[in-house]
Amino acid sequence: MLKPNSPNLKKLEVKLKNLVKCILDKAATDSEFSRQLEEILLSDSLSQVIATPKSKPVKSGFKSVDYLDQHDESKLREELNSKTDTELRQILKEESNRKAKDLKNVEHQQLIDDIVANANRVLKQGSSFLQVGELVKPPSNNFGAAD
Repeated sequence: MLKPNSPNLKKLEVKLKNLVKCILDKAATDSEFSRQLEEILLSDSLSQVIATPKSKPVKSGFKSVDYLDQHDESKLREELNSKTDTELRQILKEESNRKAKDLKNVEHQQLIDDIVANANRVLKQGSSFLQVGELVKPPSNNFGAAD
């Protein structure tokens, strides 16, 4: 136990004052934080845990298929290489059917390879309907008539 005039007690007092000041400054600028602080301070229960609302996951906003369509594969790889593993996992999760738990232990380079392969597959899937140079003759509406 600390003695009333000990230097450690004075240090603790300064730290607590700084903590309270920091909390009050944050409450003055953040209405959600202020609401949570009010809920905690006005609560009669000492054991009640205040539940914080879960935020929706933030989408990466990066579309590898669009990027590959506008640039070449090497540029896409270069762009992906500058991203963190977490960002790469998020991109792959959004653009493929893979789940987050499946991507947990995947290496950085494998994530990039998977994103590039998926982007190539999707891009080629869409372009298969737009075969240039080969026009398909539509079926005749004249049943039984000679073309």
